[in-house]
Amino acid sequence: MEEKRERAQSTLAAASVAAAAISLVLGDDNLLGEILLRLGFPTDLVRAAAVCRRWLRASSDPVLLRRFRDLHPPRLLGFYIVTFPTLQRRFRTDFVPMQPQPPELAAVLRRGRFSLDTYDSQSTRVLDCRNGRVIVSLFCGGDFKRGVHSPLHPARDLVIFPQLPMMDVPDTDNYSKHRIFCEILSKESVDGHGLSYFSVSLDYCVKEEKATACVYRLQDNAWRMQTSATTQISGLRASSLKQLSIFLAEDKIYMGITTHSILVLDLTSSTFSTIKFPDKMPFDGQIILSRANGCGVYLSHVKDLQLCIWLHRDCNGSIGDWLLVDTISLHDLCANLKISNSTTEDWDDLDDAYIHMVGDDAEYVFLEMYGCVLYLDVRSRALQKVHNVTEKDTLISFIHPFMMTWPPVFPALPE
Repeated sequence: MEEKRERAQSTLAAASVAAAAISLVLGDDNLLGEILLRLGFPTDLVRAAAVCRRWLRASSDPVLLRRFRDLHPPRLLGFYIVTFPTLQRRFRTDFVPMQPQPPELAAVLRRGRFSLDTYDSQSTRVLDCRNGRVIVSLFCGGDFKRGVHSPLHPARDLVIFPQLPMMDVPDTDNYSKHRIFCEILSKESVDGHGLSYFSVSLDYCVKEEKATACVYRLQDNAWRMQTSATTQISGLRASSLKQLSIFLAEDKIYMGITTHSILVLDLTSSTFSTIKFPDKMPFDGQIILSRANGCGVYLSHVKDLQLCIWLHRDCNGSIGDWLLVDTISLHDLCANLKISNSTTEDWDDLDDAYIHMVGDDAEYVFLEMYGCVLYLDVRSRALQKVHNVTEKDTLISFIHPFMMTWPPVFPALPE
């Protein structure tokens, strides 16, 4: 009996010492912060924040969040692929999860509602995808309906946008004027938790060689005029326009739609400017623009199975400001992955590579080659086949990546 009592007392003493040691570590805010930084995913931070108010303050500290994002950039959960079956003549959108995923992110994918098939639509297209929100365009009964789908919140219904502004469509007689595009773009708010939405249209007068942009911002459930501007420009290449070469960053809209330069609309000053393409880059092949953190733009160009990535940091229109940051042989990577045209003999243009999407800071690239969609991690040079194009008469129109949201949304703990 005495021996059992001594063992119990020894166990309690050891537990007390362990508790004191844990309290000493976790009671130090600096040490607690270093521990939280070593968690792998934002979902882990949210769970840690639910422990107590002190852990909530530590997990949501802006300095810690900046360091956490540098160590653990948001992960790619999957992508929306918009296809156009030429026989059906309508857009179809499917979500493709990235595989493999760690258990924590696999659980997020299982809980989410990513499919758009539940919506009544004859033609479904994703317009934009940012920070957990997907802007979709649905066509049903002869009319378009646009709204926001939230895959990570399965209980939420589609939030419908009000009718787009009645922007006059130019007279298309003799092809003298035409609309280059009319899209909805999104932008993160200052705190990173919300999004602002913009309706952007660009019209072009061939005879006068003038481009006119109209930008509306969604405020209080109504589209309100943000800015309108006109510029003289020649060589507008509407025929090769790719929607993902138009993006909004800070207070500027970048449009890779001219023959030799990027058209930039400053929303603050309502003025246009241009950034000339790199002087050493041939003016053919595939070109896609993407955001650079801070002020700048990446230009990704592929020709003859060679991918070149350029960075323009200051955006002042000077050719000398372009820097060639990477050159990648796609032929070599495909050979390493054992992808070749030997398995796709019925496909045409097998030696061509098409860029469909480039991530922010040019961290990754989605390509179409050899009858399949490939994902390239630029930093690691890892190439992965992520989707097969099973029908020859189906065209891939757009690819929109879906990233983990950032910053995390922390719980509100009771008083």
